[in-house]
Amino acid sequence: MRPFPALAMPLRLFKWAAVALPLLAACSSGGGKADAVDAAMAQNEKKIDAADITKKQEADAEFLVKSTSNALLEVELGKLAQARATSPTVRSYGASLVPQRLELLGTLRALAAAKGLTVPAALGDDEQEAYHEASTQAGAQIDKHLMALLVKAQKQDEDAFDDMSDDAYDGDIRGFAAKFHDAVQEQLDAAKATADVAEKLP
Repeated sequence: MRPFPALAMPLRLFKWAAVALPLLAACSSGGGKADAVDAAMAQNEKKIDAADITKKQEADAEFLVKSTSNALLEVELGKLAQARATSPTVRSYGASLVPQRLELLGTLRALAAAKGLTVPAALGDDEQEAYHEASTQAGAQIDKHLMALLVKAQKQDEDAFDDMSDDAYDGDIRGFAAKFHDAVQEQLDAAKATADVAEKLP
């Protein structure tokens, strides 16, 4: 499986270790806190309104927010697969997915910071609900449920990276999407193959 490509020089300054977040804590109820994804979107909208930025630039910000949100969920689902999947293939897939998505998270955060945009620091309400639903499954059903969620999220990733590699307004965001698209596509292909294995479980 192809690793993510090397980062552009400005992004090398950001350490992946900084990505480590209390993500599992984020999987519990938000306790009345604002949804992390909605909050990031709202902050970006304020900046966009204040700067009189175009709709294409708004789409750039939404791409960074949604990609970060999906990556956060995929990290947690990968960890859950490692811990509870019944199939060695699904457990192995989870183990390979987590570092890939942590790397992607680091790059997304670095790029968002460089552009003065906000991305979510924790799972949003929808992502927490998806994680919770997966975590309540038992036996082979957890393998099937996890992989179905991962394929869905990674298909969204692949579509977005493909689109934004051509359509992003900002050249750095366009270059980022183009550089990472092949790796995202290969990881989606691996997710689909693993989901096929999960579906055959009794």
